Amino acid sequence: MIKTLFTPKDGSREPLPSVETVGGKGYGLYWLAFHRFPVPLTWVLSTAAFDLAIRRIGLTDAVTEMERAVLASGSDWGDIQRRMEAVEPMRNEVVDALRQMEPVPHVAAALAALPHKTLWAVRSSATVEDNPRYSFAGQFLSLLSVPRERLWSAVRRVWASNYGQGALFYCAQNASPMPRMAVILQPMEPLTAQDRSGVAFSHSPVPSLPGVLIQATFGSGQTVVGGYGGDLFSVQGDRIRVQSMPPDHILVTGAGGEMVEHPAPAGPSLSEEEARYLADLVLDIAEKWGRAVDVEFVWRTGKKPTLVQVRSIVEHR
Repeated sequence: MIKTLFTPKDGSREPLPSVETVGGKGYGLYWLAFHRFPVPLTWVLSTAAFDLAIRRIGLTDAVTEMERAVLASGSDWGDIQRRMEAVEPMRNEVVDALRQMEPVPHVAAALAALPHKTLWAVRSSATVEDNPRYSFAGQFLSLLSVPRERLWSAVRRVWASNYGQGALFYCAQNASPMPRMAVILQPMEPLTAQDRSGVAFSHSPVPSLPGVLIQATFGSGQTVVGGYGGDLFSVQGDRIRVQSMPPDHILVTGAGGEMVEHPAPAGPSLSEEEARYLADLVLDIAEKWGRAVDVEFVWRTGKKPTLVQVRSIVEHR
């Protein structure tokens, strides 16, 4: 179930909202729900709320100046560096203002209306994320196991990540306009060492492991997407190849709600039957999506997997 918390004043909505309204990740979740794939209960704080926040902090001119610098940058690395250094004081000012801003009444009301679940996932959904040409993977902030009383603080941090130094350099390098930030809000149960998470590619990016490629780990998928390890499962028809890549540790929900390190359980994170199930699921998604995809999943103990992100596999140029 997907809901948009904050929409333009005219209240207009589309069956599938635009990326400009709910960001790349948000659009993917709407698409998955529309096609009846399993997604968690989700709310999206749209880019209209972000636009309001930028106006409230009174730094619209600084944001405009940063965007000019990004778009004026050429392909020369030295030119990019000089332009980014010139706007660094403005960038710091905007980031600090967003992180410290007082609650915005409309947004505070929307957050207060959320169910009284204890923990939440608060995830970036920038308008440039999950683009088929440039994914912006890892450039923005997402937080897991956020206590409900810290939602406003988490939203501010995700908004501020829109102007992270790495994100601006990435925009300049790829001649991409600066993004606007929607925020995904998902209630979640604590992640344990028995839960599994990871990424499944409908078309393997690793030639030696053809077919559907799944990388999975116990606990949070942050271990996989951060590049810290996770078992590899190559599924090609009835043939499954497993390459064990156990991480030094996994991430689970701690007693205070934060993510903490935990020893990795022994053995493979998925059974062969589970790997086949995920492979069939991601191939079905790719067929409906119309191109090769990678899909992030969470597989809770005793339940079927849920999907938390879908995107086209980035083109290599």
